[in-house]
Parts: sequence; C-alpha cells; structure tokens
Amino acid sequence: MRRIIRGRCWLGMYVILCLLPVAPASAVSFRGLSLNDLMAAYGFIGPPSEYGRNIVFRSRTATVVFEAGSRRVTFNGLTLYLNRSVEKTTGAWLIAPVDAADTLGALCFPGRALKSVGSGTVVLDAGHGGNDPGTQGVAQHQEKAFTLDIAKRVRAKLRACQVTVWLTRDRDTFVSLEERCWRGSKLGGDVFVSIHFNATRNPSISGIETFIIPAAGCPITAEDERPRSSARVTSCPGNRFDGANAVLAHYLQKGLLAHSRSEDRGIRRARFYVIRNARCPAALIECGFLSNSREAARIADPDYRDQLAEGMARGILTYLSRVRELRLPPVRDS
Repeated sequence: MRRIIRGRCWLGMYVILCLLPVAPASAVSFRGLSLNDLMAAYGFIGPPSEYGRNIVFRSRTATVVFEAGSRRVTFNGLTLYLNRSVEKTTGAWLIAPVDAADTLGALCFPGRALKSVGSGTVVLDAGHGGNDPGTQGVAQHQEKAFTLDIAKRVRAKLRACQVTVWLTRDRDTFVSLEERCWRGSKLGGDVFVSIHFNATRNPSISGIETFIIPAAGCPITAEDERPRSSARVTSCPGNRFDGANAVLAHYLQKGLLAHSRSEDRGIRRARFYVIRNARCPAALIECGFLSNSREAARIADPDYRDQLAEGMARGILTYLSRVRELRLPPVRDS
C-alpha cells in the first residue's frame, strides 16, 4: 500500500511540474497553484495543520511552514524566502509555479534539480581585497581579511577530502567583480561560493544569511512584489541553475548553522553580480555581522572562524555527494 501511495505522489508531482508555465515569473504571479494539491503530490500525505496565518505540512522527512501573504517559509527548521508570496484566498492556499518547481520541488527532490550540474571543481570567492576593505567592524576589523581567512580554511578542509578547489584571490589583492566571474568560469567551477561578512546600522542584528538569485521577473527579498522595470523579466546567466542554487544554499546554511550555532537569518534572494553571472550553481554567504559587537568578537576568534569554515565545507561536501550519487550506475540484483 505504501508503495502505491508513493507511486501516486511521484506521478502527481510529475504532472504538476510538466504543467508549470515557462513564462517569466512576473507574468504568472497571479496564476498560483493549489498549495494543498502540490504538497500532496510531493508526498506530504494527510491534512495540514492551519492556525492563524500559518499552515503546516508534514511528511516522513520534512516539515514545512508557510505564512499567508509572505515569502518566508520554514523548511525543516531552516528559514528560506520564496520568489513570490504564498496567498490565502477563500478556501485555498496558492503558491507561484516558479516556487513549486525550483524552490520546494528542488528541496523535496534535489535529484531533479541536480541532474545536469557538475561536481568536479569548487571555486571559493573571498569577498573584497586590496584597496577594497569591505565592511569595517566595531573593533576596526576589516572584512577582506576575514573572508580570505575563511576561504583558505574551507579550501584546506575540502582538499583533505580530495576535492579540487580554487580561490578567486589567495592574497590581499583587489579583484573586480567581472574578474571573479571570469576566473570562476576559467577554472572550470562546478560550484561557486562567495564569502562575505555583513554590517547594518542596527547594532543588535546578528546571524548568518545565504543568498541566491531570484527567478527571472521576481523581486529580491528586500523589495515588495509590485511590478517595476521590465528589465527584471530578463534572465541572468545564473537563472539556468535556479533549482540547484536552492539546493546548494540549503546545504550551506544548514552546515553553517549546525557548526556555528549562530542565528538563522535565512536563505534570501538578491542579484549580487558574482552570483547572477556565475556559470554554475552559486551562492553568496554573509557569515555574520561585524556591526554587532558580540558577533564581531566571535568572528575575530580563529576557533570560531574554523567552525564557520567547517560548516561551509560540510555544506559543500553534502551538495557534491548528492550530485555524485546521480552519476553512479544503478545497483543490479545478484
């Protein structure tokens, strides 16, 4: 019986994904899919729990919480932001097709999102450098030094696991954004991870954020969803990997939080140059706030930076292992 149910779920998922429109997301923002039907097709069997503005779906392996009128979702305890808000109408919850396919679909069934990506080479991009110090913290620490330190630590950990790793810079030199993308492509990167630290005028804010680009036509996390320039409809090179970007960011954020015990500020959406122009799955990590005195003190501690590097490396290794699983031949019964 369980096998029959599972088969029906896969069939339902396949039908839904095949019917998703391929038009830009801005053109289909009001043609939402039934969230209940989608989650049932993804294996979330049983009625969801609904309370107030929230609805909760559970399967054997995942718990997902949605909020009406919000892009914020909790997936197995991790925060992420959709391309479009989930809407609650009379008798129905609706989700944008682009999120059904390349956000939830990618996280629930990563094999689909990773089937056409590589796993041979990792490129680590240490933000800023040279005459570009980046953020300067409350203790006068410069972001550029910490990003390079983290990149070198992650490189060492990945190389110890026989992973090919390159850095876009390995010393205190300035590298333009265009050059970083060019180097990532020239080095044959299958994964591109840009490393940064954050700052804000509010000194109480702390935590880790991982950014991926929005789908074509969708706003960044910091913007509302009202249509703006038609230029937003145009795809970036990195949009070819929307599903894989979501999977990569999920494993990175999960690894970083597990090893740092820092606050989860979520997987967010932004069109940073280096990730929107990456020629492979890419994410940009803000590893903490140098404007927060307590967090800045932790970041200044080499042991804590090693925890961050360990979490980042574990996230990358998990991603690579999932990609490589798809390359293995099927096991034959003896």
